[in-house]
Amino acid sequence: MKRITVNALVDIGCLITFIPSLITGMVLYFFLPSGEGRGGSWVTCMGITRHDWILYHDIASFAFAALLIIHLLLHWKFFRNISKSLKPEGKEQDG
Repeated sequence: MKRITVNALVDIGCLITFIPSLITGMVLYFFLPSGEGRGGSWVTCMGITRHDWILYHDIASFAFAALLIIHLLLHWKFFRNISKSLKPEGKEQDG
């Protein structure tokens, strides 16, 4: 498989896993805040318990993090050479 295809698939995977992580995080933050005041872990939103929302959030977030690490590794050469492009041309910087 070509490198550009792998990059595209990883980038699409990052987007696909980021969206559920964002949505579940927002549900947990705004609609199912932590604490025992409203019934604890048995409080539901859209028929799903807080415990299950946390599980879905964790799965999506770990998948996103893994794909993000792969993305960074695929672009490691760019990050390694970025300092060269920031230096002014014709001059060497000390220290």
